[in-house]
Amino acid sequence: MYRNRRLHANRHKLYIRKRRQERVTTESVRRLLDSGLDFALYRFPGEREPHLVLQTNGEALALETLHGGPTTNAGTVGLLPGNEPSGFIFAPFTETAKTPTLLIRPDVAVSGWELIDLETRTLGKQRRISLSSIEMEDRTEDIEESDGYKVAFRSFKYQLDRENYQKLVLSFSQLKDWEGAGHEDELFVRATERFPNSMVYLVYTHQAGRWFGCTPELLLEGYGQKWHTMALAGTRTWEHGEWNGKNVHEQRIVSDYIEGQLQGLGARITRHGPYTSKAGHLFHLRTDYTFHLPKPTQPLNIINLLHPTPALCGLPKMEAWNFIRLFERNRRLYYGGYLGPLNLRAETNIFVNIRCAQIRPGGKALFFAGGGLTRNSIFSEEKDEIKRKMDTLLSALAKDQS
Repeated sequence: MYRNRRLHANRHKLYIRKRRQERVTTESVRRLLDSGLDFALYRFPGEREPHLVLQTNGEALALETLHGGPTTNAGTVGLLPGNEPSGFIFAPFTETAKTPTLLIRPDVAVSGWELIDLETRTLGKQRRISLSSIEMEDRTEDIEESDGYKVAFRSFKYQLDRENYQKLVLSFSQLKDWEGAGHEDELFVRATERFPNSMVYLVYTHQAGRWFGCTPELLLEGYGQKWHTMALAGTRTWEHGEWNGKNVHEQRIVSDYIEGQLQGLGARITRHGPYTSKAGHLFHLRTDYTFHLPKPTQPLNIINLLHPTPALCGLPKMEAWNFIRLFERNRRLYYGGYLGPLNLRAETNIFVNIRCAQIRPGGKALFFAGGGLTRNSIFSEEKDEIKRKMDTLLSALAKDQS
């Protein structure tokens, strides 16, 4: 009898402790959202506790990087030798005056809920969720009804069939009602539990608005001469069994490109894979690369060689990038770009921005997804893949998930 009472008491203490922790975490996130300050809250794959980069005044700085050409925003910073930035970087697929690469200054940079709670307790309320620079998208039609996606697919496939490109990536976005919009405090906590193999993030800047995502795709991590990246391509909903030829070919295209870029840097490369990797309820083909460079190199120099990889763009890279900008019929904004801490405490951890949504006022969110097209692509299969990827955030983060 005594043993049962003690067991019950211990369970009750654990329950109370868990509820107290949940309250601390959600309150911390809510304070950040209410402050109106630019911030990035994120948790890396395999970690239990998140990290926070918070800019306590002003707005995130617009950087002038190499891959998108010069920007014209006042206050941009060029990447000159000895002027490498540090902070949390949030980059679009294609830089424009309205979607520049942004750097959140690390006025506060802490790790763990306990320190995040302490740092956010003194924040004031200045709730600001409207977008000042990005024109609102109102594309609400489902992919089943989208003539734009169908026309773009035909255009892309025409080029692939004539072997003008090895691969092209076609994206789609849709504005939907979403229970997560307006409840980002609960959303972030649920996501960290349900996506253990992804980088989960919640980012707000005045220029880009509020973004949420669960991305499994690493672009670059490391420092100095030792780095790590990956090739991630191919998508399906089951784990075991052989991958079909289209997915294997798509993954090989990405792997070959990454290896070629790294060899051009004179890197010594160690490869692991390809193997099947889980992200939410989807599975991908993945190859990991650890590489050593002949001399210490700034991460943005490597990023500019890798971004955008064929996983988000196509091959040949520059030709595919230009074709997408002209014929995709979808504004990617920050989908397909990259994000993460840059030169923060001497380390860099950058992820590709996929499985993401731009959160809007009024309980809505603009969801993004994309798929790699090759000569073997079939319209119905690509359309279904887009739907599955969008459902990752919609269904996997539902409150009543059993």
